[in-house]
Amino acid sequence: MGDDAVAREQARLLRQAIHRAGIARDQLWLHYFSLGGEAGEIEVDAYLHQSFALPPFQRDLLAHAANELIARIPRPRAPYVSDLVDGDNAAED
Repeated sequence: MGDDAVAREQARLLRQAIHRAGIARDQLWLHYFSLGGEAGEIEVDAYLHQSFALPPFQRDLLAHAANELIARIPRPRAPYVSDLVDGDNAAED
C-alpha cells in the first residue's frame, strides 16, 4: 500500500475514532498543536476529510493526540461493593 493510500486510510480511521469518542476537531487540533504539531487547524480539518496531505510524522502526532484524548474519557465500569455502600456497612444478602 502506497503512502497516499495509507494516509487516506489513516485519516478515515482517525475521523471515525474521534467521532465515536465525541471529540471535536478543534479539541483534537488544540491537543495536537500542544504536542508540537505543525499543521494549522484548517489543514488538519482538510486532512481529516482526505483533501490535504500531511507528512507521516504529523499524521502519527495527530493519532497520538487523539489516542491521548480518547484515553481520558471515563468509561463505564462495574461497581464494587465499596462503591455502593457507605463505610464498612456492607449490604446483607
